[in-house]
Amino acid sequence: MAGRHIVMATVGSQGDLFPFLAVGRELAARGHRVTIAAHSLHRQAVAEAGLDFLLASGIAEPDDKAAFAARAFHPWRGPRFVVRDMAAVDVAASHAALAPVCADADAIVTTTLAFAGQIIGETGRLAWLSGVLSPAIFLSAWDPPATGWSAFDAAVRRSPGRGIWLRRMAAWITASWTQPVRDFRMSLGLPAVSPWGDPFHEGQHARDGVLAMYSPVLGTLPPDAPSQATITGQCRYAPAGDVLPDTLAAFLDDGEPPIVFTLGSAAVHAGADFLRESIAAATSLGRRAVLLTGSPDMRARLPDPLPDGIAIEEYAPHGALFARAAVVVHHGGVGTTQEALRSGRPQLVVPHGFDQPDNAARVERLGVGRVLRASRYEAARAATLLNVLLTDADIAARAAHLATGIRSERGAVVAADAIEAAIAKRSMQKAP
Repeated sequence: MAGRHIVMATVGSQGDLFPFLAVGRELAARGHRVTIAAHSLHRQAVAEAGLDFLLASGIAEPDDKAAFAARAFHPWRGPRFVVRDMAAVDVAASHAALAPVCADADAIVTTTLAFAGQIIGETGRLAWLSGVLSPAIFLSAWDPPATGWSAFDAAVRRSPGRGIWLRRMAAWITASWTQPVRDFRMSLGLPAVSPWGDPFHEGQHARDGVLAMYSPVLGTLPPDAPSQATITGQCRYAPAGDVLPDTLAAFLDDGEPPIVFTLGSAAVHAGADFLRESIAAATSLGRRAVLLTGSPDMRARLPDPLPDGIAIEEYAPHGALFARAAVVVHHGGVGTTQEALRSGRPQLVVPHGFDQPDNAARVERLGVGRVLRASRYEAARAATLLNVLLTDADIAARAAHLATGIRSERGAVVAADAIEAAIAKRSMQKAP
């Protein structure tokens, strides 16, 4: 296929960006032009991946990242804030930025909250595909996402009928969150919702293909997934060539494998307590540890000097670091979860919100980790669970076994093939 122009519109954290960088690089290697449309905070990462960047948001980067993260990860109001007050109200500005670039594009690929991209995909002549980055997004009645409340989750999973009830309840609760999108659609002369449904639920799933861009180790396609869905496997992007900073590599070489603690690129900004409790947990176990702080500001909130055997980095490539860990403690973001699975190391998952409780539950059901809710995370509880993960040979064996499967996946290649096929099919449909 001759070089085509593919626009990939993503809204969210690095976990929402990195799979698109992986697929974008694969497409670029095939001779295609790839434009990543995202928030300004991702400009540098896109440039480092060698892809074109488009600022597709009118919302400024927050000055106080800790306050923003605390609001975004509030257990009850957080999802509404992110969907309604961030993504939905940004639809007009995002559409104005995307529309001119998509005028000559051959395909657009969108994520759950890329509402403007969904409208362009629905109404334009280009091929439109969507990306599903974690199993929870399908909101399946047959594989209902975990909420983190174990009794409730167990009851819902007992029958598809209860899963359908959960699905309907979620649609009812979130219906008002996309009102700005409905209003903008009507200003364009479109129906308030697309023929597929609410843009946060059925309407996010694209006409020409739905790419489930995660490992089947986490979950296969449920029976009620869209018929045009394809599971690709992990779409893995390794920033910085998966090479560790020299100082961190030297620390790892100097002793036993450490416990690694990270909250990813978003939740970490509200995680000073998590980092302090993690230091205490590792110290109580007499174990070395590596903590990823996400920013100099978070480092400034921690003890100085640090206890012996504790190393801190603002960021390090997860793949290279996790491979040298004893246990990985993380927030349950789908990208971090897959990197931990790929490392073959046991996991302690501390979910904060969104799809994280579901990813955490999947890790626990796989028998390769334990779960501790963020609200209950403190040194003594963490140390108790970590001691199990450090000493249970069966957990270690299962983790190592699952890693062999995810390491063989070629998600970016499968996704790129699907995008090319959708472009070819759409071109035939447009031909006179």
